[in-house]
Amino acid sequence: MQILSSTPPYPLIQYIVHLFRKSCSSRKNEGGTAFTSKVKIFDTTLRDGEQAPGIQLSPESKLIIARALSEVGVDVIEAGFPINSPSEKKAVEMIVKDLNSPEIAVLCRPIKEEIDFCHEILKKAERSRLHLWIATSSIHMKYKLNMSPAKVIDKTIQAIRYASGKFDTIQFSSEDSTRSDLDFLGNIMREATRAGADIVNLADTVGCALPEHMALLVREIRKSVGDKIPVGVHCHNDLNLATANTISSIRAGAKQVDVTVTGIGERAGNTSLEQLSIALLFHQKHFDVDTNIHTEKLGSVCDTVIDEMGLNIGMTQPLIGENAFRHESGIHVHGMLNNPMTYELVDPKILGLLGKRYILGKHTGKAAVKHFLEKKGCELPDMEIDRLTTLIKERSVGSGLLEDENDLVDFAIEKGFDLEPSRRTGNE
Repeated sequence: MQILSSTPPYPLIQYIVHLFRKSCSSRKNEGGTAFTSKVKIFDTTLRDGEQAPGIQLSPESKLIIARALSEVGVDVIEAGFPINSPSEKKAVEMIVKDLNSPEIAVLCRPIKEEIDFCHEILKKAERSRLHLWIATSSIHMKYKLNMSPAKVIDKTIQAIRYASGKFDTIQFSSEDSTRSDLDFLGNIMREATRAGADIVNLADTVGCALPEHMALLVREIRKSVGDKIPVGVHCHNDLNLATANTISSIRAGAKQVDVTVTGIGERAGNTSLEQLSIALLFHQKHFDVDTNIHTEKLGSVCDTVIDEMGLNIGMTQPLIGENAFRHESGIHVHGMLNNPMTYELVDPKILGLLGKRYILGKHTGKAAVKHFLEKKGCELPDMEIDRLTTLIKERSVGSGLLEDENDLVDFAIEKGFDLEPSRRTGNE
């Protein structure tokens, strides 16, 4: 069976396909010895997240979000790209002044003047990180940078050497890693390590990679740097695979992962902080991976970002969408009334959310109707429950849902039902 196309469009992907096919027959353990007990969370909501078209944050709003990120436990906050505007510079300065932790990072091109500019802004930070980046794919080097591969490597080495000693951490990121030539990518990562980088980062800039691609890429770059420094990943969501690609990278030994709250970011966004955190929590025994994230504060940080950025979250967005913990189907509600885990991955309270909601509509069953009536201290004979359920189904098609027990009681009275006081004790 052919797993992947035999003619992928970019050299790195082509090579990774070759490695993947080779490894499928020989690898005994997909994770090998690469499982990582601690993974750092690098949050770029305030940089890549704000780069989403239409998002304009004031310095004050960025500070509010930074405080929420600190509360939720991220290890690094990428506060912005300060050379971009006076507003960005002011926001970073406010965040540095306000927060003692976590580590504060800024994005910076490999230009001496910009490195000095970032050093001046971050010099009062409790812990500072310079995030240097340059593109490494042929298409970027030719059409954006107008540089030869040799020039890109030289510029990278010179910038890292110049920045050494000015920041607590120097991170080097390869933009468009997943469309870069693997030999060239491995070479620039080796040279960045020798020059003094403390961590190297691989960016799936256009979100083209599959999970097996990211895993093999992480393994190859770990070999290139000799595991002397950590390898991180930055995944975009253009194929709705950012979180899956990040998890696959962790399996392969990535020790830092980039995220944004709600997954906000360029185009289709980035790896979602809340989705990744809950996935790692749910599969904790499988991964043996730990982070510093306080999951009970995820709901709060999501609310903060949504409010400050003015985001419209889709109703089916995992974990935080309107329907994420909302149920109508009779079969589902019946099961959940007996055991909530029958149709939910986790208890929403783990994220600090209020809890599940049952609604009444076209797909409602008798169990939900009975449950709602009991919550109001009412009951009906079984035949009347059947009749009321049928009327609810008919009503929903033209008039919409009944959202709670109060709506149900009002509707039942309107239809002439004689609601008797419940004989149950300890009503919910």
